[in-house]
This record gives sequence, structure tokens and C-alpha cells, in this order.
Amino acid sequence: MRRFMLGSSALVSAGLAIGAAQAADGVVLTIGGRYMAAAGGHLHEEFSDPFIDENDLRDYVFKQDVEVHFKGEATLDNGLVVGARIELEGQTSSDQIDEVYAYFRSARFGEIRFGDTPEALSQLCYLVPSASGELFGADSPFFNFSNAGIVGYAATNATCLAIDDKVTKLVYFTQPFTGFTFALSFAPDDTQDTRNTVDGAGTRFRNDLGQNSENLSVAVNYEREIGGVSVIVGAGAIWSFDREGTFPFIPFFDLNGDGQPDIFLCDAKVDERESYRGHLILEYAGFTLGGAAAYRTNSNACFDGAHGLVYGVGGIYSWDAWAVGLGWTHGEYDNGLFPVADEHDIIAFTAEYDLAPGITVDAVVEYSKYDSGVLRTFDYESVAIGIGTLINF
Repeated sequence: MRRFMLGSSALVSAGLAIGAAQAADGVVLTIGGRYMAAAGGHLHEEFSDPFIDENDLRDYVFKQDVEVHFKGEATLDNGLVVGARIELEGQTSSDQIDEVYAYFRSARFGEIRFGDTPEALSQLCYLVPSASGELFGADSPFFNFSNAGIVGYAATNATCLAIDDKVTKLVYFTQPFTGFTFALSFAPDDTQDTRNTVDGAGTRFRNDLGQNSENLSVAVNYEREIGGVSVIVGAGAIWSFDREGTFPFIPFFDLNGDGQPDIFLCDAKVDERESYRGHLILEYAGFTLGGAAAYRTNSNACFDGAHGLVYGVGGIYSWDAWAVGLGWTHGEYDNGLFPVADEHDIIAFTAEYDLAPGITVDAVVEYSKYDSGVLRTFDYESVAIGIGTLINF
């Protein structure tokens, strides 16, 4: 069971969609989605932060994440599949429509998408294996219980971080052949929910503050069974060829000693932001072993040379309705201002039980340790537990 692919529903719609209406029947609308929820808390937590008292933080939390998916699809007389997909956030959100795009798919030529959807790098991305898959893990989980984000870069590590996420773009997938699938995407800028402009610049300005523009992404994935072993290997990259405008940046420190936080005018020439990643997964007789890695350059909007490096490994054993797994990721984050990078290590023991098709109960025990490089006063360590559920509908 593939419990560790980012955006697996995207690939399914790329080549395995079923139940499409014939053109004479018109476009048929289907509704689906998922509900995820979790509760968790700390068995141990220790951190140093001059701005936050540990008594200000709760020891436990309840979380949920809900999406409703609307999909309309029809098959034309010539075999071309035409459809549209809208993903609605089931909770109040500043980005209420998560994804929206149209697609045209041919059994011979592959699929073209146009709209708000992830870039090629993310579409063909496998994470560090986790028994819990979508809910918990050491790599890009939906739910984690670490408070490392208050002292450092983020509360978790991620090997599928790209640049433009779900902005309006054009994406192309090849049909799988001899185990290979290729993807290519392009986005003019970081604008999501793009609409027509009736006044002002109909083609948009080039100097939107801090925006990444002319974003090109490529990805490839190979899946093949060799001697009873399922092999999954892939890689992706994305390049942003322009960062627009300048904007103020206020850090939490005072370099000139005037008693006030410093204000910088971010360098508009911090261009050519890049991200690269890869994965290798092996599956055999209920065992899954694999790893993933990602590297980003110019990841800071203000200081040239900032980078992020994340890598990790994990394993899963599955039997009957059960699965257990252990994963580890290590992140290094250099903001381009100091010569020493922050480091974040995460270890996650995960478990999952399938109650029925599309319904799981998941659990995690996670360890998080953040070392803040030069600013040693910002360090963090915790051990947390959590339990959750996934309901697909």
C-alpha cells in the first residue's frame, strides 16, 4: 500500500481515472474528499527562547484538516478525456479553494492541466516512507506536535518543498511507458486564483514585491518490478528565473546596537531560486525501505546564498490491516546571514490500522530536536505522541 506519496490523488487522475461519461451523456459530476483529525501532546518538552515562556504553550492539541473534491469529466467520441477538478477546503481558510484546474487526457499523448495545481516536482514526489502516510511522519506530515517552529525554521522537515505551490500554471504529464512518467510545468508568477483584470495592467506588473516569477519545473518517476522487488526512483527540479521588487525585512535582532530591530530593504537581485529533490523506494514481501532528499538555493528572500538541505530514510512493515514504520529526517537551514546553519532532526515511529477501505486509525511517537546554529539561545527538544484518523469519501 502506497502510504508515502505526496499528491497521490493527482497521479491517479493523471492516468487511472474511471467512470468517465461518454460525450453523449454530457459531463458527469462526482463528489469526494477526505476528513483527517488528530489529537496529541508532549511527554517531554524543553526549549530556550528569550521571547517565549514555556508556560505560554499548551501541552496538547486537537487538529483537523478537511477537503471536499468536485470533479466533472466526459470522454469524447475520439477517446479524449476532458474534465475539471475543484478542491474546496472544509474549514474556513484564507485559501478556500485549494486547487482548481481543467485537464485534457489522451491514452496516447498524456495529460495537460491548466489552473491552480502543484508544479511538476510535487506531482511526482515520494516522501520518506511512513506507515501513517498522510497524517504522521518525519517528512511533511499533515499533523505534528513539535513547537520547534517558534524557535527556528519550521516545526517539521520536508523533502517536497518547491517554489510556487498551487499557483496558476500549465502542467504536462506523459503517459507511463516502460515504467517512466515525465512531467513539466510552467508558471508566469506566484499568483493564485488568477482572474481577468478590467482596469490596470491586464498582463500584470513585473515588480510585485518578493514574488518568484517565470517558474519552470521538471520531474521524472520510474516504477518497475525487478525479481519480485518493486523499485520506485525519481527526481525533480524547479527554477525561478526572477524575483520581483524589494520589500522591508525586520529580523528579531539588533545588529547596529540602537535598541531597535533592524530594517533591511531586501535585495531584488536574489534571483534564480532553485529546488532539487529525489527519492528511492524499495518494496518486497510487506517491507518498504526508502529515502528522499531535497536541496534549495536562495531560499531566503533577502540574503543571497541562503539554502536548505533536507534528507531522510524510513521503513515500513505491513501485514493484514496493520502497518508500522520508523522514519528519520535531518534538515539544515542557512539564512545567508550567518555562517552556521540551523539543524533539525526528527524521528517518528508510526502505525496504522485499516478499519475499512478508505478508513484508518493512525498513531505516532515523534522526537524533535532543533539546534539554532549561531543563535544558541533558540534551541528545542521534545517527545510527543498522537492519534488520528483518515476518512476518504
